[in-house]
Amino acid sequence: MTLFTGSTVAQIISIASLILLQRFFYSPEEYAPFRLFFEYVAIFSSISALRLESGLILEREEDKAISLLRVCIKLCFVMSLIGGLIFCLFYFKEIDVFQRESILLILMPIAIFGNGLIQVFQPFFTRSKSFLTISSSKIIHSLMGCSTQIITGLIGFNFLGLIIGRITGLFSADLNYIKRFYSKFKWNKRNKEIEKSLIKKHKKFIYFTSPGVFVGNSINFIILMTFTSLYGEQFTGLTAAAIQYLGLVVMLFASSFSQVYYNEIAQIKNPEKLIKSYTFWIKRLFILTLTGWIILMVSPSWLVTYILGEKWSGLMDIIKIISPWMAIMFLASSLSYIFIRLGKQKEIFFFDLFHFVLIIVALIFGHYYLNNKIQVLYMISGVQTVFYILSITLAYKFLIKNMKNQSANTKEINS
Repeated sequence: MTLFTGSTVAQIISIASLILLQRFFYSPEEYAPFRLFFEYVAIFSSISALRLESGLILEREEDKAISLLRVCIKLCFVMSLIGGLIFCLFYFKEIDVFQRESILLILMPIAIFGNGLIQVFQPFFTRSKSFLTISSSKIIHSLMGCSTQIITGLIGFNFLGLIIGRITGLFSADLNYIKRFYSKFKWNKRNKEIEKSLIKKHKKFIYFTSPGVFVGNSINFIILMTFTSLYGEQFTGLTAAAIQYLGLVVMLFASSFSQVYYNEIAQIKNPEKLIKSYTFWIKRLFILTLTGWIILMVSPSWLVTYILGEKWSGLMDIIKIISPWMAIMFLASSLSYIFIRLGKQKEIFFFDLFHFVLIIVALIFGHYYLNNKIQVLYMISGVQTVFYILSITLAYKFLIKNMKNQSANTKEINS
């Protein structure tokens, strides 16, 4: 509830700010490069610590958790530089989309590092059940970021104002985490052997989870990049805004819930209890999801245009098209840590590759055979919906298999 309260306040601030920014300062054409920039940031920041931050929750000894945290922060710095260098290639390819703003080449590694630190600190403080720290950081992130975006909008910045504002929010949250860390913890003496043993212990996160997350987070970026090339920045901006609005609603609950859920299931040893826990939450989250989706579908399409202005005409229609995809994604992502708990990182990596191929095929087929941007969007939404349904089904398959294996092992020991 502490995390949910913080997320609620943070998302309300973000949604209110987004409405003001889109109503008075930014059009879909200017919104497109901002979203492309941060979809790229999401790809590299999500793997900036090679997903070793997931191992922080699994470490029961504080000394080892702090050693692993040190490794994660160093990796974040290195990955931000690598991501920044690779971005140079993409920037010059899409230089007109980014309006020839060369400062983006400097801002990219800074944004990756800032977002990467947040993703490292969250599981560390979840492990210690410092939920108030996480909650306050989310509020600071939204408040500082949104305030800066509005100020830059008033000054007359182009889409750069949105990017600078978001980066300001990221580092404001990072500073809060760092301050709370030094008030409660102390760095231990570095031990290279312990660090190596921790990396070896959690190597599955490096070998399978990290590339899987990289592939998974590349999907939204590829969709928006393809839409920009084929259908223009106006349609891409509308699609990006639709994804962000629904994403904010999804993150309102999913991010807080998933971290706590992971911390809880990490301590459940009984396979039957794991299945019961998964089923218990899938039912309740489904009711919540269905209720929200019905409210969305009966909402009139003119509502968004009335609030944001005529330049955002068509946004509500796109929101409704992608709503099944985002709704099922909410269910699957809220409980996705079950795969890590079951040690299925390798299997999920190949499942993410399958997801990537599905999207590429859908984009190619849609463009050449449907040749209509709305129909292509319907196809993408349908493919995404099916994938996340398969993800939930696969979780049950692994849970049942885990229970059977445990039962067989118990019988063998008894015999």
